[in-house]
Parts: sequence; structure tokens; C-alpha cells
Amino acid sequence: MPWVESLTDPQELRRCIRDLVALSTLPSIWTSYNPQQIADSIAAALLSMLAADFVYISLPSGEREQITETICVGKAIASNSGKIILTALRDAWLGQSEQTGVIANPFGEGAIRVASAPIGFRGDAVIVAGSQQPSFPTGVQRLLLSIGADGTTIALQRWSAETVEERFVSLVERSSDFVGVASLDGTPHYLNPAGLKLVGLATIEELSRLHVLDFLMPEDRARAREKWPTVMRM
Repeated sequence: MPWVESLTDPQELRRCIRDLVALSTLPSIWTSYNPQQIADSIAAALLSMLAADFVYISLPSGEREQITETICVGKAIASNSGKIILTALRDAWLGQSEQTGVIANPFGEGAIRVASAPIGFRGDAVIVAGSQQPSFPTGVQRLLLSIGADGTTIALQRWSAETVEERFVSLVERSSDFVGVASLDGTPHYLNPAGLKLVGLATIEELSRLHVLDFLMPEDRARAREKWPTVMRM
């Protein structure tokens, strides 16, 4: 394995371990980040770790699958060259299945070597890194790129799940219907504001002294109480 052989150099090994540790800590930093912030953060991190000339990230976000794009450029390229690089990538690289390759250098003679790693499982999100160095990408650089993409995938999945949960909570909280949660023994644990108002409670804490049957009309309560043991056995 060539990338393992390159780590026989103690200095390179220490650098690789440092970068791996840094990549492993990023998802915990991203807990409050949205997709754009996650993309900006991993692009900046990989730009330094890979000693790349640029890192480009494209990923869908939001209900309507709007595209989030980020491109970070290194010191060897003018800071305002993002659009030029993006045009070159779209013309010669994006959409291909290969994970390493070469594109024409949009800034002059020679070529730019690129490496990519997919984000997620649908194939519509990607991290692409490029460098004018003839040895790019080494095995270690490809490993770091892949780990960065995996960490980004996990962070985006968590953000998506939390976003769905937040929308559900908001929907329940704002609903004018009676919405509650109780355990199987009939102990209520939650009522939305509309439910609290309907039964005349001021706070959720007051639920602890009640049973779900207390929310029924008096004429229905006795019959429901008789059937409750049957419900518990089902």
C-alpha cells in the first residue's frame, strides 16, 4: 500500500495523525452548523491538510434541493479565481465517476491534478481538491479527503434529522388541535399549548397528577376506565 509506505517518515506520520485527529473532531464542532457552514469549514480544513491549490464542495440542501457550493483557494492562486476554477471543473470534471484525474490549468500552461470524494449516498454531492503539484494526490491525501467526506456526510445527516425534528416540534407547538404524549400506563408527559388551554392547565408540570382518562368527557370516562385493562394487555 503506497500511502502506508510514505508514512514510514516519522514527520509525515505525525502530520497524518494530527490531521486525522483534527478531522475526527470537526463533526462535534458542527453540531450547530447549517450545510453552508459545514461546507465552508471542511473546505478550509482540507485546503490546509492537503496542501491543495483549491477545494470545491457541492451539495444539495433544503426541501427544494437547492445547491450549496463552496470553493476555497490557496495562496498560489488569486483569491478571486473561484469562478475560473469552477468553470474549468464544470467543463472537464464534474459529473465524472473517476475519483482522480487531470484538468487543463485555467491560469496558464500545464495541468491541475484533481481528486474527488462523494458526500452521502446519492451521488449528487462531492468534494473536489486540486493541485498543480505533479505528485498530487498521494495516498495519504486521498485518505484524508475520503475521511473528510465521510465526516461531512454524518454531519449533514444529523443536520437533516434535527431540522425535520424541529419542524415537527414547531408544527405541534403551533397546532390548534389537542396534541399530547403519554406512556402506556396512561401517565401524560406532554401537551401542546392548545391542549393545555383546552383542559385548563397552565404548565406541563401539572400533568404529573393526571391520567389520560382525565381528559375525557365525564360521561365517557367510566366506560373508558373499564376498558383500560384490556387496552394495556393488547
